Amino acid sequence: MDSFRDLALDRSKKEFMVGAELVTTRGSANAPDSKKVAALGEALTEWDKVDWISITDNAGGNPQLEPSILGLQLREKGKDVIVNLTCKDRNRNALESTAWLYASLGLENILCLTGDYPIAGYQGIAAPVFDIDSPILLKMLSEMNAGLWAPGRKPGTVVELGATNFFLGCAVSPFKINEAELTCQYLKLELKVQAGAQFIIPQLGYEMRKSHELLIYLKQHGYDLPVFGNVYILGKTVARFFNQQMIPGCQVSDKLLEACLKAAEGPDKGKGFFLELAAKQYACFKGLGYRGAYFGGFTKIDDLVKIVEIAESYSKDDWKSFAGDVIYPEEQDFYLFDQDETSKLANPDRESPARIAGQRKVDGGEITSMYRLNQLFHFLVFAPKAPFFWLAALFYWILEKIPPLFKFAQWQERIVKTALFNCQDCGDCSLVDCYYLCPGSQCQKNQRNGPCGGSKEPLCEVEDINCIWYRAYQRAKKAGDLDDLLKRELIIRNNDLRGSSSWANYFRGRDHSVGLSTYPKKAKAAAEALEQAKAEAREKVKAAAAKKKEKNAAAPAKDKAYPEAPEKKTEAQKS
Repeated sequence: MDSFRDLALDRSKKEFMVGAELVTTRGSANAPDSKKVAALGEALTEWDKVDWISITDNAGGNPQLEPSILGLQLREKGKDVIVNLTCKDRNRNALESTAWLYASLGLENILCLTGDYPIAGYQGIAAPVFDIDSPILLKMLSEMNAGLWAPGRKPGTVVELGATNFFLGCAVSPFKINEAELTCQYLKLELKVQAGAQFIIPQLGYEMRKSHELLIYLKQHGYDLPVFGNVYILGKTVARFFNQQMIPGCQVSDKLLEACLKAAEGPDKGKGFFLELAAKQYACFKGLGYRGAYFGGFTKIDDLVKIVEIAESYSKDDWKSFAGDVIYPEEQDFYLFDQDETSKLANPDRESPARIAGQRKVDGGEITSMYRLNQLFHFLVFAPKAPFFWLAALFYWILEKIPPLFKFAQWQERIVKTALFNCQDCGDCSLVDCYYLCPGSQCQKNQRNGPCGGSKEPLCEVEDINCIWYRAYQRAKKAGDLDDLLKRELIIRNNDLRGSSSWANYFRGRDHSVGLSTYPKKAKAAAEALEQAKAEAREKVKAAAAKKKEKNAAAPAKDKAYPEAPEKKTEAQKS
């Protein structure tokens, strides 16, 4: 069996790969619905066109069977698998625990996702977790690949937990409609790649010009990763769901919905149209240079076989003649690149007029007087090189030595921040990172490293408010700070600080800002201490191994031959 990693990274082994998605069901592996999914998976393993199978993790925010059981069954049948791992139902400890499980089972291909907001659960909707997001998950798993270091049993010591061998993937949505959402998707994609993503599977969309833009963006930014085009087989009902954005991150325009409804009136109920659309997507992805096609939305393998047969009946360059047929834009779609007049795809040599001139107008998020006041206060007091930064740091150093005064100052801080920002008292504040918008109160997923993929023109997928990163983009744009938006290290929230003074934590160097060089000397000292502890741990391991080797060498050689059986005594000898 060729592994997914080997095929994905070596085009000489296979020019264009085919993957398929299986969605697990609620119930045990022996339940009837689970057996149907397993049977479909086994049919996929027997088809030589399929190179790998991806298995979802509580897709759509529903409770479902964990993917490893089905993954092991399919690997035994000779197909490599990708398991999805999402942040919505597990905190960082549970995610690490699950990752160790997958490493132990040999399930090394992991698609790292933030995940859909829960919509179901036992006797009510489950509470979401979102302790970390997909970029941080990628960072954690990448560090596990390098050999994760953890605190030892003795204070001040560390131990290496052993390196894993994960092949990590991420998602991106190049199909967002407005400038803010689309640009933030690409900025977050860069954070994911820098955190360790090794392949990309975009979210759903039926706009080949934007699919082309994704490849151009990656190439222009120097990222050479395998990208797999998402081909979801539509039907009349699912097209309506996607159009109404009932499934977060899945995009079907009004123009495409109209075409689907018209086709569904035919004698075959539109099946021919839906299969041909998928075949054209497959052919376009192959022609554009995608590493493969990733199929979803099927319940019978016969549909996949038919789609691939149609796609392979096209000649090598036929895709160029019908690429324009797979462009179903929204009325006000924003593009990164201008349209090529011949192919109708993106022109890599010309940015779109709206992108160049900043012609796209966005509503809300104005730079208010309160925003400017916050910014002024930040530059005077909170910025690392602010004139009053060290005075404030000294103030909190003294204040912490006088508990009654410190508690009073914390109470005042809470009142001010709750009134101005609806502060949730996390103790590890990211207001300045999110342009003075609190991610704890204004983002249902608490996203501090860019938006999730679920926003919809530009509303949050959970409630009727604008996405926090849509608003942050507008503020950054109007303040002239777009070049700095999300150009930073990942923010990992320290939950140990909840309920404490975020100002004291900031000025005393206890929050995430230490890693962002607010306290460069302190960050450097912490890094040096960690490296010293690692070196000491390595020396102890070497010394223990040398001692064991020396002990084995000094021990007398044991005769491994079986000893002779003792002679049996005669009756006279016994007496």
